[in-house]
Amino acid sequence: MTSEIALPDLTGPGPQACYRHPDRETWVRCGRCDRPICTGCAMQGPVGLRCKDCGKPVRDAFTSMTAQQMLLAIGLPLGAGLVVGYLAMQFGWFALVLAFFAGRFIVDVLDRTNGIKRGPRMVAMVVGGLLVGTLAGGGLSVWMVWQEMVAAMAGEETLPFEVFIGPMLPQVLIAAGASVAGAIAHLR
Repeated sequence: MTSEIALPDLTGPGPQACYRHPDRETWVRCGRCDRPICTGCAMQGPVGLRCKDCGKPVRDAFTSMTAQQMLLAIGLPLGAGLVVGYLAMQFGWFALVLAFFAGRFIVDVLDRTNGIKRGPRMVAMVVGGLLVGTLAGGGLSVWMVWQEMVAAMAGEETLPFEVFIGPMLPQVLIAAGASVAGAIAHLR
């Protein structure tokens, strides 16, 4: 008893044109939709080659976020930035070290709560939150010190707030830059 093995019919239609590039001939077809694809359009799929339409992932786990994750990615750096900015004025120039490590810590907390998320949107949310929070916290601290000075010198002439903030502004800006540098170093 002999059994014959059926061989594929190679005498059928010859090479076809890629569905995206009609000037390119190909023998390859998409493993899902069966359209002819050239080597430039082919993507490695789980079980063979796929065309660009069938091969692209539905969602990217590293860049896609839910609304809750986005709120946390904005709110946490904003709140932590407020604390860093306030403490930058209280601790003086030592706060630069604190701000750098605070930026790294914030990204670490976000990674643990949101999962590891990367991409330009995540960088923008973290950097924006840190900058706004640090500047607001530093401004609040400067405002409170100025109010205490005005209250202490009740009847005497005091410096206007615009003149008072001048020497303190670089410290707040450098603390904001240090926290952003720490966060960006950890986001890579």
